[in-house]
Amino acid sequence: MDHGVSSWFNLWCVSQLVEQRLADGVLLCRRQGTQWQPLLAAGMALPDEPLSGLGDRPYQRLTYPLCRPLNMGSGQFLSLSALYPDHALLLFRHQRHARQLRGAWLGFFASVFTHPDRAQQAVSLLPLFEYFPLPLVRATPDGVVEWTNRAVQRITGQDGDSMRGHSLREFSLGEDWPETRRLYRRLADEPELGIAVMEKHYLHANGHLLLGETQLTLVRDAQGAPLCLMGTLASLRPRATTPQGLSLRFIPALEQPEGVMICDGNSRIEQVSPAFERVTGYHEAEVRGSYPSLLRSGLHSREFYRHMNRDLSEQGRWQGEVWNRRSNGQVYPERLRISSLVGPGGSVRYVAVFSDMGQPDTVEQGAPPEEKDCLTGLANRASFQQRLTRHCRLSEPFALMILDINNFRLFNNAMNHRVGDRVLQEVAARLRGRLRSGDYLARIGSDEFALLVPGIVHHRQARIFGRHVLSALARPLLMADQQLYVDATLGGALWPGMDETDAESLLQHAEQALFGAKQKKESLALYDDRLNRSQSRRMRLQHDLTEAIRQGGLRLHYQPIVDTATGRVSKLEALVRWQHPELGAISPMEFVPVAEESGMVQALGDWVLNRACADLRRLQQAGHTLHMAINRSSLEFQSLGLDGDEWLSIIERHQLSPSQIIFEITESLFMQGNEHHLERIGALRRAGCHIAIDDFGTGFSALNYLRAFPIDMVKIDKSFIDHLPGNQKDGLLLEGILRIIGDLGMKVVIEGMETQAQAAYLSTQPCHFLQGYLIAKPMPLRELLIFLESYAGHTVPAAD
Repeated sequence: MDHGVSSWFNLWCVSQLVEQRLADGVLLCRRQGTQWQPLLAAGMALPDEPLSGLGDRPYQRLTYPLCRPLNMGSGQFLSLSALYPDHALLLFRHQRHARQLRGAWLGFFASVFTHPDRAQQAVSLLPLFEYFPLPLVRATPDGVVEWTNRAVQRITGQDGDSMRGHSLREFSLGEDWPETRRLYRRLADEPELGIAVMEKHYLHANGHLLLGETQLTLVRDAQGAPLCLMGTLASLRPRATTPQGLSLRFIPALEQPEGVMICDGNSRIEQVSPAFERVTGYHEAEVRGSYPSLLRSGLHSREFYRHMNRDLSEQGRWQGEVWNRRSNGQVYPERLRISSLVGPGGSVRYVAVFSDMGQPDTVEQGAPPEEKDCLTGLANRASFQQRLTRHCRLSEPFALMILDINNFRLFNNAMNHRVGDRVLQEVAARLRGRLRSGDYLARIGSDEFALLVPGIVHHRQARIFGRHVLSALARPLLMADQQLYVDATLGGALWPGMDETDAESLLQHAEQALFGAKQKKESLALYDDRLNRSQSRRMRLQHDLTEAIRQGGLRLHYQPIVDTATGRVSKLEALVRWQHPELGAISPMEFVPVAEESGMVQALGDWVLNRACADLRRLQQAGHTLHMAINRSSLEFQSLGLDGDEWLSIIERHQLSPSQIIFEITESLFMQGNEHHLERIGALRRAGCHIAIDDFGTGFSALNYLRAFPIDMVKIDKSFIDHLPGNQKDGLLLEGILRIIGDLGMKVVIEGMETQAQAAYLSTQPCHFLQGYLIAKPMPLRELLIFLESYAGHTVPAAD
């Protein structure tokens, strides 16, 4: 393969297209006559045969017959001929009618142009992006256009020659220009601003006024001087109303630029980026031909690297945190992502991307005193990791304890971040007051603290000390004119212990104990044989659940929901079930948290959505007009694009209307204070989907959520009617909630109706839908069809 095409920057780009979810698979190809020979693959197998039928257009969609033999549903052809003659990129998606993900392209823009090394490489290789669908503009620091790609020319109505050499002022509304010029100067003077997101007005070549959202960043040369502006159009649409002026916000630049290392199939280093040289201290000439093991710190076990190699072999990628060593011997932590690129004959290249997480081991290297957490004055995570490693090397007994503040987000969301910071400072001071001579305290997460306690030999000693630590938070915290009560959970593990072999496994066990305590709603737990068995079961479930999702080992059952106005079934709730071949029925209460911890919740949720939509389509063809309610967790929302396209495309693929789908979410999604979640929910609702709050009243319920957030339906938890009729307080509470929800214009579903007495009581209340065992238990599709054909409508006895 041509060396220019296989530079570290280009190979990183190929890997990044998959990493940023712009494609499920990527092929780098070279033209040979009328065919295209695949040279490199990322995220998919490399085809054995050349590809034909691609056509001559530099940018085109790939037909399904061409994608199908590659086990893909759709694809795009992007020519690289502007820079590399007869070369092209093919981007594939598993979905047949996959949409362009605008958010993913913007993420790709940020990953390229906000890191100095990559940005300098990119601006020297701009023809590489000539046919990319991402609109790109290069301009001088004063705003004179130097280059545009075809996507910009297509959407603005300008050709490249007519824009080149002209000021961006000529394409902007005059009133916006002074503020735009000030922005250019700010980007040059304040590197920490990162990306400016600017909404302003542009003039189309046909004279129309357009409203556009631009993302703009300043690229600097090797000496740090301003080199050029790089911008992309995130959106451009007609603007009919009177312009209101420029709108501006910033996405801060990442503090640590990532290094890149390219290795061959034998894991020998071929190329590295300038950031690699700065972080590690090694020059490319020194490391070329060597193995990455020259960077090893010696702090990881062989098993750690065996797991890494196994994931690379089986999944084609690995990511995690690693301790490595610089050329001067200093040890430092880094975040590392490795992905494989497959070439002809099964040849492999590995692309490693890493970022420095903190400072070196200061005590062992004779450097300045260890770094502190700037908010609390305690040691930070990197210093804690170094101290923990040294404690394990000494082989003297000690306890490691991890303390986590429960529901810390409430302080930030319900009050403000300043109050949250004060809480952390006060908790740190209280914990410091519980330390003995020789104990060590660090802040290792946003609301997480770690303690190293020498001399602890038995679990009984650890429990006594743990209760002593937790008692520090028994008294309320005095904040201005109010008292705040803070509680916490503590998990711990002893060294030497059961299965601990190094600092990493000890920390893992302490965190498992913390997780176990939270699951059981206990304040303190220590890692022991019982917890070990529980964790072993969870590990088995994690492995088996992966197979169940892949091999079709899960099933969906559907519980009918009745419309009180008609007495007929109008909705269904999809509920996932798992019958393990050896362990029997596994409750969703057990396996859904396993999916969330192991990163499988997205795959599980997508399987449920696909299956539910397919069954809803069958019901529709059988003459049943129904809505389907599907649960989605907050973790699934985090990986959803801001326009909701991934879920909407699944619904459309099954020929359903989004208005037939209800996404059930929990109140915790709103408590996170994530404005992107609201944007995603808004996009789903605009497409026609309905949003319901599930299990309302079981968590930190606040009627304020119902007023402030875009919700169509509220599902009242069964605990509200368990003691009805007969419990006057429960009745008054339920009636008050129903009245408020009704006044807000939302629909209400009552869950858990199980008795005729409850049905008679609810018939007098203003609820819109009923769900529960009295109507029907959840059932598979074949039983549901029989039920729907025979169901005569919901009736209740007259109220007393």
